[in-house]
Amino acid sequence: MKERVYNALLGDRDEKVDIITLHHVTNFGSMLQTYATQYIIEKLGDKAEIIDFVPEGLTLYRALFPKNEQRSWFSKCIRFLPKLLCNSIQYVILNKFLTKYIHLSDIKYSSYEQLLENPPKADIYMSGSDQIWNTQNSNKENDLNAYYLQFAPKDKRKIAYAGSFGRKSFSAEMRHKIQKFLQEYDMVSVRESYGLEILKTVGIDNGVHVLDPTLLLNRNEWGNFIRPVREKKYLFVYNLNRNPVIKKYAQIIANEKQLAIVNFSDTFEFIKGAKNRLINGPEDFVSYIAHAEYVITDSFHGTAFSINFNKQFVCVRAPKYNSRLESILNLVGLNERLFKSEIDLEIANKAIIYSKINKIIDENRRISIDYLRNALEG
Repeated sequence: MKERVYNALLGDRDEKVDIITLHHVTNFGSMLQTYATQYIIEKLGDKAEIIDFVPEGLTLYRALFPKNEQRSWFSKCIRFLPKLLCNSIQYVILNKFLTKYIHLSDIKYSSYEQLLENPPKADIYMSGSDQIWNTQNSNKENDLNAYYLQFAPKDKRKIAYAGSFGRKSFSAEMRHKIQKFLQEYDMVSVRESYGLEILKTVGIDNGVHVLDPTLLLNRNEWGNFIRPVREKKYLFVYNLNRNPVIKKYAQIIANEKQLAIVNFSDTFEFIKGAKNRLINGPEDFVSYIAHAEYVITDSFHGTAFSINFNKQFVCVRAPKYNSRLESILNLVGLNERLFKSEIDLEIANKAIIYSKINKIIDENRRISIDYLRNALEG
């Protein structure tokens, strides 16, 4: 009853909002941002539905057989069985999560053409968060149109919350297409600060920089995901990009701080002497960050949850897409926690004081929720 009263205070319009996002991705951040987007829209009083759009680039088949993979046939054969096992486990976990937590559309779409032919019915259509506008995703060219809501009826409200381009430069042809698509939106917001510059280059001057959906929920609101863990006093490692530097840094920091290492090794990237956890779900991801003494990661969402849960952490640069890490760290004044090539133990040992950071997150959370409320209300 109390929750329903709170929803009414936030705005109990009870309209249906259909969201297209990267929900069918074997990545904890993608799954959790989908849940957070759904949660906050329902908290604002509307009905949220995630459009079950799973193009070829997001299927298990394409995960096993990527397009244009630059490896020899011998290397592909050696890697195939571990890859099959790893990806199959991840897809089982993904589907279990979607079934348990996510309100999916009745129809499952596998192409943009199917969406055009029979679009889902809603009062408002929304492009959700994550790298939905990244042209380097392994989807067919037309499928990108879906993430720009080109299937939505012209008389319906179209909004974007925390969209990410995943890159900073585009061809002239792609910029023209982005301009055409986004000018059809009623309101547009982006997840990274550099996204505002991209919007300006295509004539969108009223874009807004907002928080990733996972940061719209505070630690208490993530409480349903936080479970007890067996390990005590540990450094949590989430090595999304199989970065060998992270292994070295984890062992150095763990030795310095006399911590055990818990390594999420979904991709079979083991650390000698660590507790390598192979089969993990999003709840495990949230729980292990929540209980950790220290975190080391190259992941945007690993960083976002570390900040949200007030953890001591360092980041290591990923092979690409570092601008999203830079953006969140710039926002809270922790640029120095992103290491380039060599670890700075003085920085790693310097405690993060969260009193000021929490005020920044709280203020940006308020601004972001206000933006979303206004976007939904029109």
